[in-house]
Amino acid sequence: MIIRKGQPPADPEAERRAEHYGASERLRYSDAGGLTQFGAHVETLQPGSRSSERHWHEEEDEFLYMLSGEATVIEDDGPHLLPPGDAACWPAGAANAHQVVNRSGAPCTYLIFGTRMAHEVIHYPDVEKVGYIEGETWRLHRTDDGALIMEGKTEQVRPLTWWGSMANRVP
Repeated sequence: MIIRKGQPPADPEAERRAEHYGASERLRYSDAGGLTQFGAHVETLQPGSRSSERHWHEEEDEFLYMLSGEATVIEDDGPHLLPPGDAACWPAGAANAHQVVNRSGAPCTYLIFGTRMAHEVIHYPDVEKVGYIEGETWRLHRTDDGALIMEGKTEQVRPLTWWGSMANRVP
């Protein structure tokens, strides 16, 4: 399937995300093409914006490739400047919380890939939260007392499973 420029749907959560993380655009190429085993998006962060809270995944790999502009990736060991052509890899299970921040004066654009596991645990150490994905549903809990913060339905099909994975041990 060929997906032309301008065809991928924009992120339906863009306005809500902008309130928390700043202005950005996320083009969902994998969704437009009907892919279910991994997500592939092109994201553009405006100056001063960030991709998300710092996080790491127990079961999902992530790969980022810089297309244009300059981004700063914040990991556990500090900030790393990524110019076009540089990449970042975050293997599943590696407890290295990360986020992408645009500290420059111009937009930055990158391609981000990630697997879509049916069962996943996502850690957000800076805000003391943990997320659980279980098939078609997700939950977000506080790490201090385990209290449920919010829950909902996943937006994408998540068909992959990993027998014996840590994510299958959700509370």
